Parts: sequence; structure tokens; C-alpha cells
Amino acid sequence: MSAPDPDPLHHPEVQEAGIIGYTAGFLATLVLLGVALLMTELHVMPPGPLLGSISGLAIIALLCQTFLSFGLDITRHNIWKSVSLVLTVPLFILTIGLTVWMFQQLDALTMIPGSNIMPGMTMQPTMLQ
Repeated sequence: MSAPDPDPLHHPEVQEAGIIGYTAGFLATLVLLGVALLMTELHVMPPGPLLGSISGLAIIALLCQTFLSFGLDITRHNIWKSVSLVLTVPLFILTIGLTVWMFQQLDALTMIPGSNIMPGMTMQPTMLQ
């Protein structure tokens, strides 16, 4: 039985990768997430459409990383990696969504109604009001 090769650069998946794909994936993700940051900072839309736009940019950035950086596609040798990504992304979105909802409900149910924590901040209405 032969010993495994300790050099990670000899791994087949690493050898398939290219500097152009990694660089393009990184730059595309950087630009897309930078646009999302600017949209958030400048409040260019109302909250609902802004959340949808930012989510769309994040999905496009994920697809850029998937295809350019990781080289995943629907070819036969990558199909199970692609399937695992497709099944993991909804779990990730659900986890983030539930966390945001939990903290929103926690804030609404535990804070004193009508109080201002910091100057300029207003409390969200609770079920008690």
C-alpha cells in the first residue's frame, strides 16, 4: 500500500484550478458585494426592494464563486458536488432568515415600549402596544 502524497498541490482538484478562474471569481464577488454595500449605505431603495436586490447580488456572487473559483458545473465528475451545493444553499438562507426573525422578535418582546436606547433611535412597536 502506498503512502498518500503529502503535497496538497498534487491533489487532482487543486491541479484543475487555474489562476484566471480564481482571480475572476474573486474580482466578480468583490464587485458584486461592493455594489451591495454601497446600495445599503446610500439607501437607494425602500427596505423591501433593497433586501431583494442585495439577496440577488449575493446569489450572483455565489454563482460566480461556484463556477469561476471552484469550477463546479453539471458535468458528470462534478455532479455530486453541485448537488450538495444546491442542497446546502437553502439551509444557509433558512438559517440566516430564522436568525434575523428571532432577533427581531426578541427585540420586540423584551425591550421597554416607547423607550429610546440611544438619541435618534426609536423602538419598534411590540405586540403589547
